[in-house]
Amino acid sequence: MTASPQEVTPEEPRYGSHGRVLMVDLSEQRSWEEEVDEAVYKQFLGGYGLGAWLMWRHFPAGTDALAPEACFAICAGLLTGTGTPFSGRIQIVGKSPLTGTWADSNSGGSVAAHLRRAGYDALVVRGRADAPTVLVVRDGEVQFEPAGELWGQEVPEAFDTLRQRHGSKRDVGVSAIGPAGERQSLIASVMNDRYHAFGRQGFGAIYGSKNLKAIVVSGSGALPVAHPREFELVAKQVTGEYKRDVGWLMRLVVWFSKPKKWFGWMYRFMARRGIKVQAPVPAMRQLWSDRGTTAAVSLSVENGDAPVKNWAGVGSRDFALSNKSWKIDGKQVDRYITKKLSCGDCPMPCKGIVRVKDRGLTDVRRPDYETLCGFGANVLNDDLELVIACHDACNRYGMDAISSSATLAWACEMVERGTLTAGDLDGIELGWGNGEAILALTVKMGTGEGCGAWLGQGVAYAAKHLGRGSEAYAVHVHGQEPAYHDTRFSSLMGVTFVSDPTPGRHTAGSASWNETFGAGFALPQAAPKRETNVKWHGTEGKGQAQAHYSNSHQVLNGLGLCMFTSLTGTLPWRELVNALTGWEMSEAELLQCGERIQNLRAAFNRREGVSPADFKPHPRMLGEGDGRLPAGPLKGVQVPLIELRRDYFRAMAWDPDTGHLSRDRAETLGMSELLEGYTS
Repeated sequence: MTASPQEVTPEEPRYGSHGRVLMVDLSEQRSWEEEVDEAVYKQFLGGYGLGAWLMWRHFPAGTDALAPEACFAICAGLLTGTGTPFSGRIQIVGKSPLTGTWADSNSGGSVAAHLRRAGYDALVVRGRADAPTVLVVRDGEVQFEPAGELWGQEVPEAFDTLRQRHGSKRDVGVSAIGPAGERQSLIASVMNDRYHAFGRQGFGAIYGSKNLKAIVVSGSGALPVAHPREFELVAKQVTGEYKRDVGWLMRLVVWFSKPKKWFGWMYRFMARRGIKVQAPVPAMRQLWSDRGTTAAVSLSVENGDAPVKNWAGVGSRDFALSNKSWKIDGKQVDRYITKKLSCGDCPMPCKGIVRVKDRGLTDVRRPDYETLCGFGANVLNDDLELVIACHDACNRYGMDAISSSATLAWACEMVERGTLTAGDLDGIELGWGNGEAILALTVKMGTGEGCGAWLGQGVAYAAKHLGRGSEAYAVHVHGQEPAYHDTRFSSLMGVTFVSDPTPGRHTAGSASWNETFGAGFALPQAAPKRETNVKWHGTEGKGQAQAHYSNSHQVLNGLGLCMFTSLTGTLPWRELVNALTGWEMSEAELLQCGERIQNLRAAFNRREGVSPADFKPHPRMLGEGDGRLPAGPLKGVQVPLIELRRDYFRAMAWDPDTGHLSRDRAETLGMSELLEGYTS
């Protein structure tokens, strides 16, 4: 029987996504909605996945990252905005002005949750406003507010003004830039809800190029859930498990396991012999809740994980646990903490606010591992209060702390070698361990005054500006400074640095945590254990493991979850997704979603003319030249990163020269048409 013209076939109910993206053109001061078919979410989930699909569709190929025609997107993970534990994340995607590659960044904060309550899964912004602007989204209403009085304000002042104008964190989510972004520093960050950052790859410069001071989002709606009762039970079970594991017994275990000066020999011995440091899951949950990443600082300096002296030093000799690195470890940071800080929807808040009375710092986000290593170990500065002050300067001006500190480590070496003088640095007498000089230059980098104008563009730009042979000592991968995890310590972190579409990133997806700590695989039913468990030393099976972990990491980002859950026990991804959406996906199907996301991120680079050969590791990252260390746990270690990268490419079915995905694998993934012209 056929339906009469008057009869309407009802649409299938939709759960877990709105299927709507808010599009905004700042040049034309207009907005509109774009519908997204549910099939896209089933293939790419949300977060980076939806973002990659949107950029493939809307970013004009070959466009400069800072051009008005360029666009970026803020995306919500599939689970963000649902109250799922660990889902309080925001994700941004686009093209990096620092590297010219695919760019994405992940931050804590409430913007994405508010965006979903406003009825959207993502926000795409293009164009350039004629004058400084605040973009305001309230449910279905979009406004373009003048921001002239905010332009030039540092981050805390700007956020205070925006909160007074638009409401508290409960009412709105705010994403804004500081002076570094306004002047389009290539290492400028975007700050979210004041304390959280899109730190890497220069997203602050993108905001600045568009005259966009801030984005304010507020929503009052809800996301439809397929099986509400089941979803609530799974979420409560996760929260309950974490709360049960955090208590006095595990605090005692953690107390005994704190890094101790007299245990330095053991940390060095374990690294030398490739013995994985594995702690019980409850202890890791307690440790993370107490100290987050700060708990690993002195241990990482001593065992070689943290590079020192611009990647040319030996941590256990140049910044030893016994007399240096213990001063900047998490236990010492605890003395300054005034309250805990969470990303939102988290049963294990691992961040904090600190106060340094003698320096007049009263409301500063606690420095975490990367900042403590960067402004501490890498520049040989053991004054914790100065490290905190440098971290505060980065956040006040809106600037990436990894890139900033790495650039200053290069500058310290150039001073030591006589290539850079105080005259080049506006009279500042820089040197290893001179925390006051490092702070003064950090401030200059944030303001762009004097030498800060060129230092504040990152190490590759600074070395090119200085010349005099200084380029040879600038440690970066295609323009971005690698994070503070030594490739000679973890070879698979090195593979991530030189193979992920975002070069130099440590949060991009790697099997390194399994390699060095024995961390388990998040989707155990999707891959055999022999393919996800590797030895620390050697190369056997590492390409396949890296492929599995990098793909599963994209699932995590597609869902909008915290990466540190991979160190503190796995989450029931499949159960949460299926209860939310009603899709009935298997773990293997989820892993394929991650593989599609990784392939689309990589294909963006191919479309922009970036090839695998462009991601060159610095010789120190390989353990070559003066990077072949003469002492310590990494003495004489060399890393076959290029060989390991080729092994990873084989496992991903990528051509080692072009980076293109094989046609057969593209067909299996259902991406042949989407990637037409970028398969081989």
